[in-house]
Amino acid sequence: MKRLGTLLVEEQLITDEQLQEALVRQKTSGESLGEALVKLGFITEEPLYRFLAIQHGLEFSSLEDMDISQQLIKIVPVPVAWKYQTVPISQEDGTVTMATSQPDDLSLFYLPKELKLPSSFQVKIVVSSPSQVLTLLNRHFPKTTEKPGGDTQATRQAASASKSETAPDPNQISLLENVEQELLNPDDVSLEILEEAKEEEEEREGGENAGPVKKMCDYLIANAVRLRASDIHLNPYEKKLVMKYRIDGSLIEFPAPPVNAKRRIATRLKLMADLNIIERRKPQDGRIHITVDGKPVDLRVATLPTRWGENIVMRIVDQTTAVLDLDQLGFEPEQLDHFKKAISQPYGMVFVTGPTGSGKTSTLFAALNYVNTPLKNIVTVEDPVEFRLPHIIQIQIDTNAGRSFASVLRSFLRHDPNIMLIGEIRDPETADISVKASLTGHLVLSSLHTNDAASSVMRLVDLGIDPVYVGSSVLCIASQRLVRKICEKCKIEIQVPAEELRRAGLTPKDIAGLKFFKGQGCAVCHNSGYKGRLAVFEVLPITTALREIIFSKGTLVQLKATAKQAGFKTIRESALLKWRQGLTTLEEVLSETYE
Repeated sequence: MKRLGTLLVEEQLITDEQLQEALVRQKTSGESLGEALVKLGFITEEPLYRFLAIQHGLEFSSLEDMDISQQLIKIVPVPVAWKYQTVPISQEDGTVTMATSQPDDLSLFYLPKELKLPSSFQVKIVVSSPSQVLTLLNRHFPKTTEKPGGDTQATRQAASASKSETAPDPNQISLLENVEQELLNPDDVSLEILEEAKEEEEEREGGENAGPVKKMCDYLIANAVRLRASDIHLNPYEKKLVMKYRIDGSLIEFPAPPVNAKRRIATRLKLMADLNIIERRKPQDGRIHITVDGKPVDLRVATLPTRWGENIVMRIVDQTTAVLDLDQLGFEPEQLDHFKKAISQPYGMVFVTGPTGSGKTSTLFAALNYVNTPLKNIVTVEDPVEFRLPHIIQIQIDTNAGRSFASVLRSFLRHDPNIMLIGEIRDPETADISVKASLTGHLVLSSLHTNDAASSVMRLVDLGIDPVYVGSSVLCIASQRLVRKICEKCKIEIQVPAEELRRAGLTPKDIAGLKFFKGQGCAVCHNSGYKGRLAVFEVLPITTALREIIFSKGTLVQLKATAKQAGFKTIRESALLKWRQGLTTLEEVLSETYE
């Protein structure tokens, strides 16, 4: 981001000579560049702060002749108003508008948490001139220690002291307060990157004195974990930074850090993930290991260069909340019996399939947990290692070190394993080694990316495995999806729309005598009507009849028809059972499953 002085010159609000004179005054007086320009008469407050508002993607609001209602005054504690140099100016439709003269103050990110507002309220920041903000502060938020007449310097010192006691360290790089560091060549990107890297290294080692960027990153991660989010998305745009948490499968937007902090936030997160902070032109992947409220949390970090900065997505793996009990995952009783019988066999292959984020890894580890004993040698190869279980040897894939799925599997067979877990079968070589291992006395658990259980058979054939080997080795295939559960806090009884019934292939007679529910939306569920998710499955045990079809290179249609004759229940049918039990909605079933 260009410096304030450079931008003002480019917009012809001041001349280059005026900028140089203001910079000289700034170095001797300690004022901000804005204050120097105003006192020298080169620019007035209103156009300067209108420009700052545009630069930060915010609105400008004039506070002249404004009076604040008592209702608004009660929302903002006096120390908070002075700490953030901000005043409330309006409240409408669940949004409180706060005016500030410091739009580049990173600590404003924490302001909503300190206001006396219901959790459903939003805070909108607008920019106003310092003199107008200070006038309203003195009028409506008087301080007992303030001298009559409102000494401006004393006010600033008091506000600064208040900040240091209760807010994150405000010594961030500010467009207004650090213009004296303006580079002679503002286009020297390499120098800018190196300077930011140095600053972030200092923050990482700074302990209690670490800067606000470190605290901001810690806060947004901890907040996501406490809200049960599975992912954090930081999306940079030209004039704003958008932050979203994926909660119960849906992306929900939350208040984001200021846009001028996006580069430093990216640098900080890359440092935490042990990524190359200088490299901004290539995607990178890393991991962060932290503790939130005493619980270990792993984050898988992925960066992607975009037009306006680095897009960052962090997948949260909270091992303390993982359900590793097969009985609690959501299998129907008959499905659970088939699955348990398969994973209890001494050799063969068991697959769990489904799209990314459908819970395949959790199901595989629940299966391992079910068969795990010190009497068995269990080894896993994963990318990455997400859950940790006792008595299990776990290996992380690292292509840079020559540890691919195939190379590790070849070594596995020399370590006398009873059970092998392969994170995912992606290529013919891995598939070939896995099938041969299952035929030579090993139980192999793995995942595939297919849409349903029966398609997994065809996928293995596509990978070059002889159908005879597929039919001889595969014991059982489970496919799964996750559907959202109705929020119990705002659950109400409803009548199911006829259109949704038609889409599900049902008639009113099919649901006669049953009660159905949905969530109205509340603060607990972030107004979504859902809280938590449950898995729905289809489980396909490979019977003798199915093996005959596989051996004879039969079609997918033949496989599915034969399975249905044996009582096979599809994911859609399993999800409809959850709906009939009042656990989810028909809308959710139709959006997450297909017939």
